[in-house]
Formats: sequence, C-alpha cells, structure tokens
Amino acid sequence: MRKGKMLLLFLLPPFFLTGCWDKKDPEDRAFIMTLGVDDSAKGCSFTFAPANTGGGEAQTYSAESETLAGAVAKIDGQMSRKTDLGQLKTVILSGDFLEDSRKLDSFLQELERSQTVSEKVMLLATEEKAADCVDAVMAADSKTGTFLWDFYKNTAREVAVTKGIDLDTFLTERAEQNGNGVLPRITAKEKKLELGGGIAIARDKVYPLDNEEERGYLFLLGEAEGALLEGEYQGETIPLEIGKSDVKYDFSVEDMDIVCSVTLPMEGTLQGGEGTFLSAEKRAEMETVFEEVIKTEIEHTLKIARRAKTDLFGILPRMYQQEPTLTEGISREALWQSLQFKVQPELELKDMGRKR
Repeated sequence: MRKGKMLLLFLLPPFFLTGCWDKKDPEDRAFIMTLGVDDSAKGCSFTFAPANTGGGEAQTYSAESETLAGAVAKIDGQMSRKTDLGQLKTVILSGDFLEDSRKLDSFLQELERSQTVSEKVMLLATEEKAADCVDAVMAADSKTGTFLWDFYKNTAREVAVTKGIDLDTFLTERAEQNGNGVLPRITAKEKKLELGGGIAIARDKVYPLDNEEERGYLFLLGEAEGALLEGEYQGETIPLEIGKSDVKYDFSVEDMDIVCSVTLPMEGTLQGGEGTFLSAEKRAEMETVFEEVIKTEIEHTLKIARRAKTDLFGILPRMYQQEPTLTEGISREALWQSLQFKVQPELELKDMGRKR
C-alpha cells in the first residue's frame, strides 16, 4: 500500500505541469506590425498588416467591430494563424475616426489596458483612409514592417518636418490639454507613403498641419533642430539649417491683456550664399531676415489654434503651472481666446559654411 502511494506521488506531478501544451510556434502566429483604424457604421474598421515571416507576398486583412478585441476575435475565427499584437509597432488613425471623440477615447483606453500592446506603440494620423496607408506600408516594407518605426526613431528627429509620438506620451498630453493633441501625419499617394506635417486633434474636430505649420509647432516645442528654412537676402534665396532650438514661455499682464511671450533662442548654419566672409553688419542683417521668417511661420501656426478656438499646442498647461494666479476665475476657452502672443526668435548664426 505504501509503495502504491509513493508511486502515485511520483506520477501525479507531470499531470499538473502544463508545459507548452497551449503554446503556439511562431509559424502559427500572425505578428501584426501595423494597424489601421477607420470609422465604420458598425463601430470601427480595423486593418491588420502582419510581418511576412514566410514565403510569398504578405496580405492585409480587416474586420469591423466596436472594439479591437472583437475584431481580433473575428479574424481568428477565419484564419489558421493566431493574431498576435505583441509586436505591434504602428497604429494609423483616420481623420473620420479621430473626429469621433467617443470612439477615439474608447479605443485609446483599450490600448492602454491591453496586456499585449506596448505603451510605446507609435501613433500616426491620416486625412485619408487608414486602410490605404496600411496597404502602402505593406508595399514599402512587407518583410519586417518596421519602416515607419525606424523613420520616426531615426530620421524624423533630424529633418524637423514631423514628430513621432507614442501611445503613452499622447495619452499624457491629451490629459493635460483637455483632450487636444497633435499626431504626425502620413499620406498614401499611388501606394507610396509621404511623411511630414501633422494633424491637430480637438474634441470632434481635426486640423491638418502642412510641413511648414508642423515646423512652427516644433518651434513652439523647442524641438526644431534640423529644420531647413529659406530666406531672401539681397535678391538671393539662402537656406538655413537650425542646429539648436529652445523655447521659453513667460506670461504677464499688459494693459489689461494677458500676454504670452514666446522667446526662441536658437543657432543656425547657412547652407549657401555669402559663405564665411560676412561682415558683422551683414551677419546681423541675415539673422534679422531669418528671425522674421521664423516669427511669421510660428504666428501662422498659432492662427490655426485661434480658428479652432482651443489650445491645440499645449500652451495653457504651461501657464497654469507658471502663473496660476492669472488663470483664476477664467474658463479655459475664454483664457485661450483672450491670450495675446509675442513671438521673439533670437537667432545666432554660427558656422557660415564654406566657399567651394
């Protein structure tokens, strides 16, 4: 009897060790790299782009559902491979979808709660169908699906025409900015991707930003390193590359108006024109030329938020933090509409380039 009990003790443990019974091999999973989200009468239309881990040409597929989890469940009921969002790198949101605050909030909350999707997944926006952009992404890179991820991680920081933003950062900004925020823009033309610009998001409304307007936004953030501008000097068009970019905000009351002074210390390098042999007078003149170019560009970007009648660019949170007494008893909307701006670029030309 004792021997039987001992034998039973040795035999039972393997039955309680599940091991890899429910584990799927990589070839049994569809690793989704890019996800597109469009508005739909049934809720949302989700377009999935898996990495091409096998031979042949990878295919996108889609499903309509109120939730991402519901769309994944539908797809899994139709395919032999399990949909895996653990490697998801990029989510592309259409303008129509972004204009529905209820759907957008619900989707973002689902991503935030997900145990699978990384909080560092990159968010992009498009004025077109997100599904078309996903198709263009697949055409550009169906093997790894990391083209967009690599662009925003590496190149975008050096050209200052767009700014990458991940899920965690976007959620933080929306919380601080009363639901507003800016996402980088992606466009698909003839199945080719165009990257640059942005889409500013308010409640139930979007405001596209072209490359220059997005650059103005980057100046407001103090993140315009790499920006290339052109200025006219003595009948010649001269390019300037921004080497260092910073920003300082000061809030004060002047003649009963609340004034936001935006000071932008920066350094730049001329890419052509006069070369190294500039007199101090000419150098000062050219600095003034480009300061006016930058000032005009930033003021144009601010006018978009004026027309939207809401702070699209995260300026009011700075005011609430720096000068809380100036905001007392004034609604956010009234405060934004009454705020006056003084934009003051302070450019220093450093390396003047070389004559060739």
